[in-house]
Amino acid sequence: MRFTVLNWNIGGAKVLEQKRREEREETRLKINASLTTLLTNRDFGRQPDVVALQEVVQWKEPHDQEIKDLLDQVEGYTYIPFMLIDSHLLSSKAKWNKVKNESDWGPNTYFAQGNGFLFKHGVPHFPVWDLSKFDAPKPQGHHFIEKVHLDSGLYFGDRNTEPRAALVAHFIYDPQGKGVDSKPLDIFVVNVHLTTLTMEREGVPEIDTLASEIRTSQLGIVFHGIVSRYNSWRQSGYPERRNPRVCEPHETCERHSPVWIIAGDFNFTEESAEYASVKRMNFIDTVPETGKRSGNGQGTKAKGVGNNPTLTLDYIFAGPKFVSLDPAIELDLNLNRVFHDKEIRASDHYPMSSTMTLIPS
Repeated sequence: MRFTVLNWNIGGAKVLEQKRREEREETRLKINASLTTLLTNRDFGRQPDVVALQEVVQWKEPHDQEIKDLLDQVEGYTYIPFMLIDSHLLSSKAKWNKVKNESDWGPNTYFAQGNGFLFKHGVPHFPVWDLSKFDAPKPQGHHFIEKVHLDSGLYFGDRNTEPRAALVAHFIYDPQGKGVDSKPLDIFVVNVHLTTLTMEREGVPEIDTLASEIRTSQLGIVFHGIVSRYNSWRQSGYPERRNPRVCEPHETCERHSPVWIIAGDFNFTEESAEYASVKRMNFIDTVPETGKRSGNGQGTKAKGVGNNPTLTLDYIFAGPKFVSLDPAIELDLNLNRVFHDKEIRASDHYPMSSTMTLIPS
């Protein structure tokens, strides 16, 4: 079976910082138009099953009747935002004071920022710990995403202490299309946005080292506290509070090894210790180096909106290889790419798409 993930840091924080309402609306429309193009234009490849988004934002000015989203609803998809910081729940106002400074935002405007997902209508979305058969009725509810905090301490209102989280979504498929006797395949998509520090990658080794240590700790939570915790539970027979699990009629404990897809803005380069640690855990970078290059730059991150990219900070990893993925999957990734196209320059990050042919083990 084939499964496609699109990842994009849409740069919503920078939209909030634009000084005039007309500028913000122009950028908002451009972001939405770019996203619609990515989701509907078959020239950009297979339509994504799941979209992982970073830096989604919301706001509500005093005259607004309801909270507004940077993103509009996209036909054929369900948009699920998760706000991690806002101007009501966290006492530090430094970030929001910067947003309001020298702009036409009202003094009592509500702001929020976080990450989010788009799910294609019909994807078989289930709670994280669900053991349903692939043809079981989907549970009712808005979403079943679990948020795992990657925080380092009190939020000071700056980038260095900004709360971070991993959003975990679970999908259950019939990978062979054989019907009721098939073992289900569990696919997990984890959406992350790791920490970056002020003055990082600007010639201050002490800051570079500290940033790497923070991200390494956050990766530890993702791989040990999420992937390993689930896979250990599976290998132990899916117990409940150390008691044996008895599957109900709509469930089965006979399942393929789960596939983990970890997508997002990782804020580390391909030369970093963090990147090497992900590869050592037998996870594959599913957008090869050739897919990150074009005539309009190299990588996924530019110095400012509209400029050519010069760094790779965004990735779509999948694994573990040998356990959940056939090692030959790397031969099937040559069409995966970063979109450097001129019309998709609404953020200082560039969207990337990965289509994987999953052969369950």
